[in-house]
Amino acid sequence: MAAAAPPAAAPTPAPGGTPDAPFRAAPPPGGPEPTFEVPAFKRFKLKNGLEVVLAEFHDLPLVDFNLVVKSGGAANPADLSGLADMTRRMLEEGTKTRSAPQIADQLATLGAVLGGGSGWDSSNASLSVLTKNVDAALGVFADIVTAPAFDQKEFTRVRDNTLTAISRRKDSPPTVAGLAFARVLYGVKHPYGWPMTGVEASLKKMTPADLRKFYEANWRPNNAVLIVAGDLTEAALRPKLDAAFKAWRPGKSSARKLPAPAPAASKTKIFIIDKADAPQSSIRVGLVGIDRRSPDFFPVTVMNMILGGGFYRLDLNLREGKAWTYGARSSFDARRTPGPFSAGGEFVAAHSAESVGEILKEVNGMRDADVTDAELARARDQITKSFPARFATRGQVAAQLAEIAVYGLPDSYLADYAKNVRAVSKDDVRRVARKYLDAGRLSIVVVGDQKALLDPLAKIAPVELRDVEGNPLPGPRPGPAR
Repeated sequence: MAAAAPPAAAPTPAPGGTPDAPFRAAPPPGGPEPTFEVPAFKRFKLKNGLEVVLAEFHDLPLVDFNLVVKSGGAANPADLSGLADMTRRMLEEGTKTRSAPQIADQLATLGAVLGGGSGWDSSNASLSVLTKNVDAALGVFADIVTAPAFDQKEFTRVRDNTLTAISRRKDSPPTVAGLAFARVLYGVKHPYGWPMTGVEASLKKMTPADLRKFYEANWRPNNAVLIVAGDLTEAALRPKLDAAFKAWRPGKSSARKLPAPAPAASKTKIFIIDKADAPQSSIRVGLVGIDRRSPDFFPVTVMNMILGGGFYRLDLNLREGKAWTYGARSSFDARRTPGPFSAGGEFVAAHSAESVGEILKEVNGMRDADVTDAELARARDQITKSFPARFATRGQVAAQLAEIAVYGLPDSYLADYAKNVRAVSKDDVRRVARKYLDAGRLSIVVVGDQKALLDPLAKIAPVELRDVEGNPLPGPRPGPAR
C-alpha cells in the first residue's frame, strides 16, 4: 500500500503578514443597493371630526395609537411657562371615573403601554397594545384623553416633583447653557425663551383651573389627529374609535400668534454665566434659524450635517484635531415658527476661548467656500441611508406620520424624502449657509469660570454677564481689543 502524500506546505506569509493577507487585501464587491418603501397609509374622519391616519401592519398582532394635539409649549401664556407640559402629564393622573392606580393596574393587566409628552408645537398621548386587547385598552385610553380629572391632590404631587427636578438645573452647566441660549435668542416675551417644563415662579402660580382651561382650549378633536399603526383594518378600526371617542366634542381652537423673538443681535456678542472653578465650559453658538415648512429645509439639513450634524467638521477639528472636547455638534431645530440654530458642546476650560474661535472659523468656512464632493456625498448618504431606521417600529411609523399632520406637510413628504436630500447640490449648501449662518450676528453663551473666561473671550466679541436663569447681570461689556 502506497504511503499517503504529505500535506501541502502552507504558503509562506509575507513579512509581518498573515496567510490570508492576499484575500483580505481587496474587499468583496458590494451587493445591490437595498430599496425602501415608506409604509402606505390612509386617512378618514370619525363622527366627531377627529382625523385618523391608519398604516396597516399585519405581521404581528400589535397596534400603536398616537393621539397628537396640535398645540404644545408655544401655546403657553406668557406667565405660565410649563402649562402645556403639565397639562399633558396630568392626563394619566386620574380621570372622572378612574384613579391613577386604577389606570396603571388596568393597562398592566392588558399588557398595554401608555406614553406621551409635549413639544413646542404639539402634545401627544400614545398607547401600544396587543390586537386582542384593543377594545378594553381603547376604553381606558379614551377616558384618559377625554375626561381628565385634574385633581388638586395629584396636581400638587406632580408639581412638587417637578419643582424638585428643576431646582437641580443650575447644577448642570449643559442645561444652564441650553436654557440661557434660548433666553438670549427669544427673550422673556416669547414662549421659546422659557423652559418647556416651566420655572419655579410659573409652577407655583399654576392651578388645576389653569390646566383645565388649557385643556378645554386645545385638547379637542378638531385640533388633533389620531395616528394608528398596526394590525387593524379601517373596517375593523372605525367603529371601535367612534364608540371610544363619541363623548369627545369639537370646540373653539385657534393657534396662538407668537410674539417676535428678541431683536436679532446687531453684531456677535458673548454671554458669560459663571460656574466658578469649572473644569470645562459649556458653549452654545447660534441664532434664530428656520421654520419647519421652509423651502430650504432639505438644503439646511445637508448643510448642517456637514457642519456638525454628525461626525464632520466640528468634531474633526475640535475632537480629533484639538482634543478639546468629546463631541462638538450643530443643529437646526425647525419648528412651526423659526427655531434655534445651535453649535457647540462641552470643552476643556483652558481652551474655552480658543474653542469659540474654532467654532466661528467652521461657521465662516461653510459660508466662504463650497463643501467638497466627498463631504456632500457622505452627508447625503448618511441622511438617506439612515432614513429607513425611522420606521423600525409601529411607534416610530406613527411618529413620522404625526410630523406630517402637525406641520401640514404633503402626503408625499416621506416618499419623496430621500429624493429631496439627494437633490441638494454644493451650490444649495453654500447658498443656505450664507443665508442662515450670519457669522457677524451670532449669540454665544459660555457657562464656565468667569474669572478665567472674561479677558480671553472679550478679545473675540463684546461680553455680557448673565445669571443661571439667563437674566442680565450688571458688569463689564468689553469689546475686542483694538
